[in-house]
Amino acid sequence: FPAVFASRLVQHQVVAEHSHLLRVQGSRPHLLPYMLLAHIDVVPASEADGWDAPPFSAQEGILQALEYLLLKGYTPRRGFYIGLGHDEEVYGLNGAVNTVRVLKQRGVQLSFVLDEGLLVVDGVIKGLQGPAALLEDNPMPMLFGQGPERGTFEHLAHKVNVLPSVAEAYVNLRIHSAQTLEEVLDLVKSTVGDQRVKVDLVDGFDPLPVSSYNETTFGFQILKKTILDVFPQVTVAPGICVGNTDSRHYKDLTTDIYRFAPIWAKPGDSQRIHGINERISKKNYEDMVGFYVTLIQNCDIKELPAAHTGVHEF
Repeated sequence: FPAVFASRLVQHQVVAEHSHLLRVQGSRPHLLPYMLLAHIDVVPASEADGWDAPPFSAQEGILQALEYLLLKGYTPRRGFYIGLGHDEEVYGLNGAVNTVRVLKQRGVQLSFVLDEGLLVVDGVIKGLQGPAALLEDNPMPMLFGQGPERGTFEHLAHKVNVLPSVAEAYVNLRIHSAQTLEEVLDLVKSTVGDQRVKVDLVDGFDPLPVSSYNETTFGFQILKKTILDVFPQVTVAPGICVGNTDSRHYKDLTTDIYRFAPIWAKPGDSQRIHGINERISKKNYEDMVGFYVTLIQNCDIKELPAAHTGVHEF
């Protein structure tokens, strides 16, 4: 991205040796900046596993969008930041945490943060005709005890021929926004229901607060407008992303953290996430770049746009 790294508008800093923090200067510094997040690390993958294309040959959509705008001579009114973490898959404790520390030292406050998360789903939500864009893969995630963890606990006691002297299990839970870490621990213990079983917390934290999604929230309404500009056929709705990303470390810099990626997902696509042949189409990549190009320009306005009405509303 030569135009990005040569531009006088872009300040680039390497954080924690491998992460990248970019500040894109706006022409109106009184406008509160926002931040776009992505990560450049991946889960382990080997071409020997049967990949149709090299697993490490992907492109970065946010920088591609900025490259395009800069080549067009564009100067944003509202400044913004781009954060590219190098260890998101292992909690972001070096990349994101140190990036936040740098921003705090500069006294930065953000209008909103956008990171990966929910998708444009088509044919995934029962009862919904047509595609939907969910901001924040499940629109109504189940509380603890009603999801896959139920089967985990139900099968801990199964024995095959030999009774082991010691049984141990690690359970990874994603906490619903309506619950706390302490409540989930209590539910784990009551689900096990045996005082002889010792339950220890290895690591954990409370879920993030729910971000605002009303008619006066700048971040949500700008994202909604951008989605409808790029994908006019979709329904936009708030949702809850119970998976965590680097964005969880940014809660002291903004009250509005949105997790959405402009990627189409149809039945069966979720099986490739973090799996062999994880991919998106070339058309989807073009749409992704177009989304960020449109978003950056939409953020230049000072006042919120008029609310969309009609077929896009529930």
